[in-house]
Amino acid sequence: MEAYRVGQLFPLEQYCTGREMNIAIPTESFFHLLMSLKKISSKEKRLFTTGKITAYLFEQRDIPFLIVDFGEEFRFDISFDTSKFDDETRRIWMASETNAIAIFLVEATTGILEGMRLIGIGFAPQLREICARQKGQTGIEERIRLIHSAFTTNDMIRHAVAKTVFK
Repeated sequence: MEAYRVGQLFPLEQYCTGREMNIAIPTESFFHLLMSLKKISSKEKRLFTTGKITAYLFEQRDIPFLIVDFGEEFRFDISFDTSKFDDETRRIWMASETNAIAIFLVEATTGILEGMRLIGIGFAPQLREICARQKGQTGIEERIRLIHSAFTTNDMIRHAVAKTVFK
């Protein structure tokens, strides 16, 4: 089991690439979110660690997108492609009732964990239902690229099918 400590190297070294990225890291029960940024500003760190978080669920063509908004235009979106899960991982993941998500803020240039938050989203069952429809589908990565070219993060928020607010 990994130990996550603010001010220390992010323990999942394969994600310490030096590049900026936002990714979902699947766990047996749900997922973690990694937000890796270069030159994190004090404002971004403050919003991430102490600000209100709003999570939105957007769906398009059997693909769920989770939008995490920290306020003041500091937000990101993540798509989910569970078609790559093996059958056993898919079965366990879909059967889980967990709705907890750990969100990590990592300085991309150093790999240092700058902040972490834990949230629970009320729309976890809806997200899993959308993911369940992906079983056996192909071309999901291409659909994700097309959706990202057609919808901005703000569009996704406007057309969200669910929302959870954390204060």
